[in-house]
Amino acid sequence: MAQVPPLPFGPAAGGLPGVPDQLSVETTVDQERAIAQPGVKSDELAGAPELGFWRLAVIRFFHHRVATGALLILGVIVLAAVVVPVITGGLYSIQDYRHPYKAPFQNWQHILGTDDLGRDELARLLRGARVSLMVGILAVVGYLLIGGGLGALAGYYGGWLDNALMRFTDIIISMPFLLVVIAVTAATGGVRLSTVIIVIAATGWFEIGRLMRAQFLVLREQEFVQAARALGASNTRIILRHILPNALAPIIVSATLGVSGIILLEAALGFLGYSIPPPEPSWGNMLSDFEQYLLSDHTYLVIFPATALVITALAINLVGDGIRDALDPRQR
Repeated sequence: MAQVPPLPFGPAAGGLPGVPDQLSVETTVDQERAIAQPGVKSDELAGAPELGFWRLAVIRFFHHRVATGALLILGVIVLAAVVVPVITGGLYSIQDYRHPYKAPFQNWQHILGTDDLGRDELARLLRGARVSLMVGILAVVGYLLIGGGLGALAGYYGGWLDNALMRFTDIIISMPFLLVVIAVTAATGGVRLSTVIIVIAATGWFEIGRLMRAQFLVLREQEFVQAARALGASNTRIILRHILPNALAPIIVSATLGVSGIILLEAALGFLGYSIPPPEPSWGNMLSDFEQYLLSDHTYLVIFPATALVITALAINLVGDGIRDALDPRQR
């Protein structure tokens, strides 16, 4: 009986033309991994556990050189604002009444000079950094609590609740912010740090709220949510355990970039006289007398807080860009 020749395709012939079999696919992947990591055997890589989404995001972020450098600069600013006053023991808070408008870089006691009342400019910058960063972080927390909570409820339940919350959001958007600040200031009898934070958080959460609503509208129709609902999971468990973790990536990016906007907003309010009142320094009220400083040829009292404000806002924006690229699954 004549022997049947082997077919020109199939496992014996290497698979269909142009279509590798499973073994060749695995071999190709292992070879690529071995090329990417010299000195590591392919079988070791094949048995290694897969990295999770958040761990891969951290790795991608630290490969972003600009964002990593901005994070280091931001860390230096935060440490200087928190640690330096404690280490120096109040050395930079000494008020020298005998030497107002002392030029910077003359001695170590007042390295950045003094203002019109002899107050140390470096101490005021560090104290202003505390105030600005505190306002930015706490107001963003308010954004997340108010906007995130309302957006999640509107996106998950929909219907009349969605319509009601979105119309309420439209009302908040249409409110003139500065008039709200003036009205709250007049009603509370003066400007306080807590007042500024509450007003900013209560009037600026709508962007995160809309973003959270959009994420929930998409995710609530996914198969894993339908499976959890079919298995009898409660709405609270579905929202907190299944949908919210998958909706966090764009929310984190928006919140990070929001800190920069809030710091600039607080500086604008301080410049107009509706933020922290003197003698408590903030970068905004340190710039409120810029015209007087420029006309009297004391420009360093304008340059230092303006530079600190720009560098901090730029560093936060660059960190936010790095987080956005790291959390984007399309980035490589």
